[in-house]
Formats: sequence, structure tokens, C-alpha cells
Amino acid sequence: MKAIWVLGCLAGAGLCSCGSVQSGSRSASPEPSWRVDEEVYQTMERGKGAIEISLQDQRLTLRDDMGRTVIETDCSTGIDGRETPTGTFRIKEMIVDKRSNKYGKYVSKETGEVIVEKSWEVSQKPPGTEYLGIAMPYWMRLTWDGVGIHVGEFPKGYRTSFGCIRMPEEVQPLIYERSRLGMPVTVRL
Repeated sequence: MKAIWVLGCLAGAGLCSCGSVQSGSRSASPEPSWRVDEEVYQTMERGKGAIEISLQDQRLTLRDDMGRTVIETDCSTGIDGRETPTGTFRIKEMIVDKRSNKYGKYVSKETGEVIVEKSWEVSQKPPGTEYLGIAMPYWMRLTWDGVGIHVGEFPKGYRTSFGCIRMPEEVQPLIYERSRLGMPVTVRL
């Protein structure tokens, strides 16, 4: 069985979504890591499996329909007060280049300069600006109130989102490629 462990590097990615909260020091935390069993990955049919997320361990596992681990990776879930919900969900929506309609910034229509960094902290859109949602690449929606799995920056071992499950940018496209609408995702403590 051929498996590869990879140490991710997200420092320069600039992909911080579901709000911009981080607990702890970025420099003191190791980067997220993951393992892909290439042999099982190549034989897994799209959507024939399940995703399991451990809130305690801050880990996501993709399993095939025979229960074999295809991908195991660090992830980051919701902070205190904005916890990721537990339970079994089905993937409701998949969008490669999704942008948040809830978390973003207001930029000048003329120059593109950022006027308000965190749109959710102001009650009205400033005049002369437009909303630019935070990028959430390889989005897989779990709930209709905005919780999903997507690419997002995070230090290993820390909960950093406003409810979503943030994933390393190098591994989320692989999980997305083997997922489909209706596939089960179980989130447990």
C-alpha cells in the first residue's frame, strides 16, 4: 500500500475564510499535514464513500465504500460561540470557486482599495463600495445556514472558523474530486 504524508505550507496562500479569527501564534504552530493513499484514491469512485470529521482531533478522514482510509488530514473547525454543528449531513452543494455571501470586505468601486476589512462588523455598506466575499475554494455545503467544507488557512490544531471546516489548499481539491452531492459527512465531538 503506497501512502504519502505531506506537510502543507499555507503561510503565503492568503486564504482565510469564515471570518478572520485565529487562536494562538501562527509561527509557533506546525503547518497542517495530510496523508493520501494513492492506490485507494485512484480506485475510489466519486461519491462512493463518506467523510468523517473529529472536532476533538481537528481531523478529517475520507473513506471509500469499503471503509478504507483514502485521505486523512488536519482541518480547522468553528471557534467557541460559532461551533461547527455535530451530526450526519449530506453534501448539498458543490462549487469550485465559491465566495462567501456572509463574510467578506467592502472595496472601493473605483480603485479596489479595501475600505472595510470585515463586512460583518458594520451595519451598512459604505457609499461607493462593493462587497467582495471571502474566497472559499472547493466549497462543499453541509447546511443551508452556511456551514461547509472548503480551502482556508489555519495553523494545525486550532479552531479558527465561524463554523465551516477549513482544509489545506493542497488536499481539498482531492477530496472534492472524490465527493458528490448527497455524500454523507459525519461531524462528531
